[in-house]
Amino acid sequence: MPDLRPLFSPDSLAIIGAAGDEHSLRGRLTRQLIGHGYDGRVYPVTRSQPEVLGIKTYASVADLPEAPELAVILVPAAHVVATLDQCGARGIRAAVVISSGFGEEKTAAAASRDGELQEVVARWGMVVTGPNSEGLVNPLRPLVATFSPVFHDPARPLLPAGDAAKPIAVSCQSGALTFSFLSRGRDRGLKFTYQVSSGNQTVLEAHDYIDWVLDAGGADIFLAYLEGIRRPARFRAVAERAARAGKPLIVAKVGRSDAGRRAASSHTGALAHVGAVDDAIFRHYGIVRGEDLDHMVDVATAFAYCKLPRGNRVAIITGSGGSAVWMADILSAHGLELPVLEDELQARIMAMLPSYASALNPIDATAQAIGEVGYAPIVELVRQSQRIDTIVLIASLANEGTAKKRADELAGIATTTPQPIILSTYTTATPGAMAAFAAVGIPCYTAMPSCARAIRALVDYGRFQARLQRREAVTETDAAVRDGVAAALAASGPALTEHAAKALLARYGVKRPPEELAASEDAAVAAAGRIGGAVALKVQSPDILHKTEAGAVMLNLSGEAAVREGYRRVLANARQARPDARIEGVLVQAMARRGQEIILGITGDPDFGPMVMVGLGGIHVEVLRDVAFAPAPLGPDEALDLIGELKGAAVLDGVRGAPPCDKQALADLMVAVSRFAADHRDRVAEIDLNPVIVHEAGAGLTVVDALIVKRN
Repeated sequence: MPDLRPLFSPDSLAIIGAAGDEHSLRGRLTRQLIGHGYDGRVYPVTRSQPEVLGIKTYASVADLPEAPELAVILVPAAHVVATLDQCGARGIRAAVVISSGFGEEKTAAAASRDGELQEVVARWGMVVTGPNSEGLVNPLRPLVATFSPVFHDPARPLLPAGDAAKPIAVSCQSGALTFSFLSRGRDRGLKFTYQVSSGNQTVLEAHDYIDWVLDAGGADIFLAYLEGIRRPARFRAVAERAARAGKPLIVAKVGRSDAGRRAASSHTGALAHVGAVDDAIFRHYGIVRGEDLDHMVDVATAFAYCKLPRGNRVAIITGSGGSAVWMADILSAHGLELPVLEDELQARIMAMLPSYASALNPIDATAQAIGEVGYAPIVELVRQSQRIDTIVLIASLANEGTAKKRADELAGIATTTPQPIILSTYTTATPGAMAAFAAVGIPCYTAMPSCARAIRALVDYGRFQARLQRREAVTETDAAVRDGVAAALAASGPALTEHAAKALLARYGVKRPPEELAASEDAAVAAAGRIGGAVALKVQSPDILHKTEAGAVMLNLSGEAAVREGYRRVLANARQARPDARIEGVLVQAMARRGQEIILGITGDPDFGPMVMVGLGGIHVEVLRDVAFAPAPLGPDEALDLIGELKGAAVLDGVRGAPPCDKQALADLMVAVSRFAADHRDRVAEIDLNPVIVHEAGAGLTVVDALIVKRN
């Protein structure tokens, strides 16, 4: 990772295309940079005037008295490459390219400029933000290198007065959105440090800035807006670093298109719809998916002020009974629980309240009691509960004086209370009222759903961190096994039949059911005799991937006559469906015992590589699409967690008298298949095990069918 200090904290900079007016982008950026008190040396570069805002100008980069650390470039697109070349030759190692007219324009000229820009940057080893960037801001310097109207008033502080909030960094592809977070979060006392508009990400991507800040310090929470990821492996590495550091990523990922996705040959590939893979990657790294601007600021606010809760149990303290009921419903809708408090605590709370109050949960203290005793004494008792993980106060923040009084009363409690404390107001809130609570470490929300979503994010991230701590390293495959399978895949055709696929998967520990490949009618009868009991017959052809649709499968055959007739029929049906198909034989397989039908597979995502998919079979897949994804390879705990993500996961625990299923056997299978896919990601596009029959606990499972499709 290159050093981005010259970008974020240069000791000197040149504004190439500087102006002093108030209307052009060039003039606004120049004015805002100087007006916000940048303390380094500023060199305006322009031929149109001898000075800008009282600062001497220079006609060209070559005329500068020194090589500044940073160049902010605002010249027309046609001159950007030449300007960067001049900067590189002069010894400038960092640049912010505000100019547009590159990759965002779908023209040959723009594409050519994009390529030339990359060549110049590589030649001089520069770090470049943009092009098509709205600039960057670092109030720690202070550096305001943007024309964003958010910074039009130089008298407005870039940082809040207090230090209660953890610092937040912002990295966005969208210029306009980059600084909107600060605009929306100012009244909450949020501390935004590094903020960068990554523009077209021609050189540096949004996550590159996050990676540097993780090393440099100055931010504990990261907000990002992404329209695309050019280097997904690097994105994953940065996400892993942030997760291990306990620094949440809140990311809006938008605009992903299906263009370029090949037609899926397997059920797994067809189910990997747009967004499902992104969701899986986000879940794997604990990334909070940003739903909209307000949601992202709401969640960032919770992380900025709150410790992580131990669980999802919430207590409500209010003086408004109606608000309590409403909030309780909303919290419950977000999967949060409101347990009744311990009897002893209820009694102690009721001793402070009128007889018509309630201390169950929600705790309706009544407006009278809140007015007389405030919230602090009640919080003192509720925080002693072993049943409560988060405390929500419902209050009015319309009266700034009263709000400040209540905040002062809570000042000594918020930081020592083991549970996070969050306030939701049912009236509008004055900035002063919100600031008063923020100063003592209590975030405020003006909408009940926003409060609930924020708590949900805290709970989910806390659970993710717990999973991360117990996540085991994935066992590496023995080199001889891996290399042997790689050679077999290289020698095979575009698709492997069930028999061939199972043979390779068996080397990774995937157990095969009793089955034999028969090349004749007599061989099929003999195989059925050795297997015993009812059997299934399935044509094996790399040209017939979906055997059932071709009529090339016969089930529950018993006895020589039935097997002979079945053999002839599946071959005839296969040849009728695909007269040109290559037939490798007929698989004779023991009929699987009863159990829960599961679909398990791998799909090769064009961005993130092999993804494991598990789902409940039958109607759950065909109609409800109850599936869950995760990146390969998986560890044992991750596999069990992924099974738990299924909406119908409870079915595996046994319902209506059915015994619980062998989830551990399913998890072990998922681990093995995911390792196979990860080891051979360059050759394998899709794997389908459909169906897998999971038997009762301790009895294992049966892989009924299998398919491997190679990459083109």
